[in-house]
Amino acid sequence: MKKTCHRILSGSMLALAVAAMGGCSLFSNESRFEPVALTEYQQQVSGFTVWSANIGSGSGYGFAPALVGDSVYAATPDGSVVKASLTNGAIQWKTKLDDALAAGVGTDGNIVVVTTTKGKVIALDSSGKMLWSANASTVASTPPAIGGGLVVVRADDYRVQAFNAQNGELQWSYLRTNPEMALKANSRMLIDGNQVLVGVPTGRLVSLDLQTGTPRWDILAATIQGPTDLDSVTDVVGQPLLSGNGLCLATYQGRVGCYAISARGAEPVWNQPFSSAVGVGSAGSSLYAASVHGEVRAYNITNGQELWSDQTLTNRGLTNPVVYGNVVAMGDYEGYVHFYSAADGSLLGRVSAGSGDSIVSPMTATNIGILVQNGSGNLVMLGVK
Repeated sequence: MKKTCHRILSGSMLALAVAAMGGCSLFSNESRFEPVALTEYQQQVSGFTVWSANIGSGSGYGFAPALVGDSVYAATPDGSVVKASLTNGAIQWKTKLDDALAAGVGTDGNIVVVTTTKGKVIALDSSGKMLWSANASTVASTPPAIGGGLVVVRADDYRVQAFNAQNGELQWSYLRTNPEMALKANSRMLIDGNQVLVGVPTGRLVSLDLQTGTPRWDILAATIQGPTDLDSVTDVVGQPLLSGNGLCLATYQGRVGCYAISARGAEPVWNQPFSSAVGVGSAGSSLYAASVHGEVRAYNITNGQELWSDQTLTNRGLTNPVVYGNVVAMGDYEGYVHFYSAADGSLLGRVSAGSGDSIVSPMTATNIGILVQNGSGNLVMLGVK
């Protein structure tokens, strides 16, 4: 039960709620929250390891590999930061920092940025050598974002700060009113042109001017659903997904949907009730989402019509969905990656990502395969045939 409880609570519930309610006691007698066992089905595709590289030890929700050109940048909680070849996983450089890390990495290929459990922001140069360090307002468990000569950090108090990418000097700071409780889940910022998109408390996605931190527009993507403190927790999860002249996203205890962006701001195109801890993926005219309870759904990205849904992987702590070829892939709490048919939602196959530990880092589809940072501190490139 220990592993099961850890995955459910840390993946989709609340750090404060866990402490207040005595760990897993909330679910100890609730079989409906137990992960389903792996089922038998007719395997139609096979996953295989293209390459695997050890980069450090451990994993966490703040760790997301970043791709720039033909290189992969990644970090692990033990202080390891690496640059590896996207083609074969060969380590091009590795730096071992003295501090334990809370999140990483952010990179533009020129600098590589991580955050520490003591609230530091550390920047390395293109060869992995220390460039500068600065203090965030508190620990930042969200990977930094880099663009326009700035390093943008969202701390765990939801303060957003921008630092000069060359010397670490603070350029601007933005803060909304903090909620009493906050979600601990995968959340990533996105720099698009001269704006940075950031999820902030109470289910909002805000666009900040990259150079000044001035708010430009925001989206209320989720509203409070009930009277209790737990009901009041909503948050934008995963990374906003750009689609045409708009974007799509998912929230915890809120909605999944798409929005049109114009000079007037953001307007909803469609949304559906949904609760996710990992965000969305897309390919062509379809949007894919995994719920906190392990239900997988596909929507028409234009109008929100549900195309298919599946509950075979109920409560298996699914990662963000990524599309590779004709399959939709998601990792789970036992280190498996599952492959769905993108067309009709049938399960086609599964493969281990090389560790029995939970996959909590977001997966990425590349032109070589599906990039996974597994729970043991390995980067794994998976192929599908």
